[in-house]
Amino acid sequence: MEVKVPDATRLMCCDLNWTRYSEKYAPPSMPQDWAYMDPKEYFDWHMEFGNNAMFCQAYTFCGYAFYRTNLGPVAPGPGGDLLPNLLKLANNAGVPFWSYFSVSWDLIARGLRRDWLFPDHPGGWCLAPETSWTDLLCQRVREFLTDFPVDWILFDMFLYGEVETNKFAVEPSEIVREPFEEIIGRAMPDTAEEITPEESMAYKREIMGRQFARIKETVKETSPKTKILFNVPYLEPTEPIWTDHPMLTHSDGLFAECTRPDILEWLLEVKQPGQRVMTTLLGHTGPGWCDPNSWRRWYDAGCDFFGYTFGTPPDFRPHPFYHDGLEITRNAFAEIEKQRSAGLRCESLNTGYGGTS
Repeated sequence: MEVKVPDATRLMCCDLNWTRYSEKYAPPSMPQDWAYMDPKEYFDWHMEFGNNAMFCQAYTFCGYAFYRTNLGPVAPGPGGDLLPNLLKLANNAGVPFWSYFSVSWDLIARGLRRDWLFPDHPGGWCLAPETSWTDLLCQRVREFLTDFPVDWILFDMFLYGEVETNKFAVEPSEIVREPFEEIIGRAMPDTAEEITPEESMAYKREIMGRQFARIKETVKETSPKTKILFNVPYLEPTEPIWTDHPMLTHSDGLFAECTRPDILEWLLEVKQPGQRVMTTLLGHTGPGWCDPNSWRRWYDAGCDFFGYTFGTPPDFRPHPFYHDGLEITRNAFAEIEKQRSAGLRCESLNTGYGGTS
């Protein structure tokens, strides 16, 4: 059946979570690294690249904000007004605005609230969702959306314990004592060996479902028009931790930090009516994760497009490391805009695509 070419979201971003000083050295950003950028220069670069939406982190995963929050550290000087200034520019240009929170990573909170960490994983980056960390995260989201009701929020690093959430084994600790008994129906055992794989999976799914519900409720109560999607990231399709999970079935969009066909075909298969699927053309450097040359396949399937690069402070522009992928993505965005403007038609593999907000 012939359908009109969808106006796919095109969202390449100069990612402010990170920096890149060489091909191999890309540490997390510090609060001062991006605080003194010119907002208009930053905005113009993204629009000239071919974006039809603008993106800026509300809170970096490093633990500081680009708006004047009362609930944590703020980038110094003009950095505290970066997001509001970018939002004004986006509103004036008539383009949607996307923002960002990390669900399980906050490097400042991680260093100062050791009781929020998984006890046997003190070197990990992940904050436990059962702790007061989730309270703080939801307070930040509510405060942010009260002042800045953006169009979309990407909730990054939605996981439990580590990136390989599906394999992470729940272990006895004071963090899990009460919810374990409530969810599993028996007292928390004394050793990890006494927790069966089935109990571990049931516990993780329920805890992540509760955290998702709290985040969604916070967003929808504060800013009903703001849409949400979550980056897990998925390592395999149909992982038990995520199959039919509320996050998968009740988000406004599904996000893949890759262009792996097995992951995207699965998301396109399980997506609910009206849900959007966004894939990442450029950014993740893992083997086989991001292939900007695959854009045509996923465009025809109705996907939206994300991408990210890191600059070298104080210059936000992408490090030369990204040159080849950037040119492919830039040309892809130009071709998509050309087809959209011409009103061309194509065979779409995803006729249920929900269009833009």
